[in-house]
Amino acid sequence: MPATDSANSQTETSCAEMKERRGFFRINDDVVLTYHLIDDEAYRQLENKESNSEVNSFNLKARFAAIDQSLRPVMTRLRQRSEDLAMCVSAIDEKLEMLAEVLFRNSHDVEELPSHEVSLSAGGISFHVQKPVEPGSILQLRMLLLPSGIGIETYARVVYCRRVKEYEVGQFPYKVGVEFQHMREEDSDLIIRHVLCKQANARRRNQLEEQKC
Repeated sequence: MPATDSANSQTETSCAEMKERRGFFRINDDVVLTYHLIDDEAYRQLENKESNSEVNSFNLKARFAAIDQSLRPVMTRLRQRSEDLAMCVSAIDEKLEMLAEVLFRNSHDVEELPSHEVSLSAGGISFHVQKPVEPGSILQLRMLLLPSGIGIETYARVVYCRRVKEYEVGQFPYKVGVEFQHMREEDSDLIIRHVLCKQANARRRNQLEEQKC
């Protein structure tokens, strides 16, 4: 194998391993979360329709964010060649983001959507519920990451459902852990970046608190 090909292969392997490790990073977070159970037959039909690839008002910002990420190297080169043209492209992108936000708010009452304390990673999520959910069940999830307002739709399989030993009145007495199923790679990347950003913000807050002390 030529040296260049070998080096490229090693780089790709290293990037894949790094991405896989980042996929296991987990944070405690607050997200807007809704879900509903679907039976196996409905799940198979939804898989065949590839409904995760459908664009709608809820996931539009996620699709824009994924496109922006893929175009970052192009935008970097564009700025080097023409700052004015890059500013025009950025302005168009900003207008599209505004339209996506308006479409979302016209279709979804954000104030009425429930916010959940969750444990989130690119591989799955755990959260509390009012009623037990059978392990092995399939859920259709909608998650709104905060504060970006990026909406992700996906399926998940319930890994466990445990009753919380101690909980206050009004809290949800069951904790459910799920693994994402057939999640779009772009959505998985968005969750990884969200997790890394939250971790970085937490480190900065801790450093500021230490400096005050």
